[in-house]
Amino acid sequence: MTTRLSEFLPNDYDAVIELWRSSEGLVLRDVDGREPIAEYLRRNRGLSFVVENASRIIGAVLCGTDGRRGYLQHLAVAPDYRQRGIGRELATACVTALASRGIEKCHLMVVASNDAARTFWARLGWADRDDIRLMSHSMTNRNA
Repeated sequence: MTTRLSEFLPNDYDAVIELWRSSEGLVLRDVDGREPIAEYLRRNRGLSFVVENASRIIGAVLCGTDGRRGYLQHLAVAPDYRQRGIGRELATACVTALASRGIEKCHLMVVASNDAARTFWARLGWADRDDIRLMSHSMTNRNA
């Protein structure tokens, strides 16, 4: 199997959103629409990635920074390509790209009931935190 890692570009949106929608445990919101994602990619150029096999996107991750910390979101790999190191490759690409910008710490959020994702991240050396609680506020009264 020959795969290719490349930057996630706005033109990849349709294939990526299809992958995300088919990924169990991944929650999508209004902010995951075409325009908000294109803006996110523009502001965080060079930090988000896709993996392709034979012109099919089989993995994707969204990554950004606020200038102090990195944030990794929506890492997904097509079910028939899991357990082949693609998720690790995507995560490593993000952390490496963040480090090249001087970002030394990265956070991610996992749905508490998504045991498979929590296990995956723990295997990659990510720590499960219980000392903080995520809080959200929506200016539009929609899900954040």
